[in-house]
Formats: sequence, structure tokens, C-alpha cells
Amino acid sequence: MSTPVIQVQESLKHRVSILISEKFGLDEAELLSGATFDELEIDSLILVELSLILRKEMGIVLQEGELKSAFTLDEAVNVIRAKADQA
Repeated sequence: MSTPVIQVQESLKHRVSILISEKFGLDEAELLSGATFDELEIDSLILVELSLILRKEMGIVLQEGELKSAFTLDEAVNVIRAKADQA
């Protein structure tokens, strides 16, 4: 039996939010609030570092610029999920 898509999406969202929270010292509740990365003061350098962490820890390869500071966590997770599905 396959896992429902929504459950997989929420699991990935949870993993990514914990990763950002632990690696960059941000409050997980703020990440989940719907604020953009810009509003949370997550700049492009942090997003590049996050891409490298995702590659190392989850095997998901993102190209530079695929994660944008204008994204919310949900939008970023959609991009990450699409890349994971391509792998």
C-alpha cells in the first residue's frame, strides 16, 4: 500500500523545517507560519547552504537559484518534492 501524497508532503515539510531550524537557528513555528524566507531573514547564501545539506543528507540535487528567498516553506517543499520525484 502506498503512502498518501499529503502525508509524504507533510513528512518532507517537517524534515525540511527541522533541518532549517537546527542548522540555522530559526524557530520552527516561524517557518511554519507562512512567512517568506525573506521575511524570516533567510538570504540566498543560506538557501545555497540548505541546497548542499539537502544533497548530502537526502540525496536531493537542487540547482543554484531553484530555492528563492521569496518562497514560503510550502513553496520550497514543492520544489524539493519535484526534484526528489525526478531522481
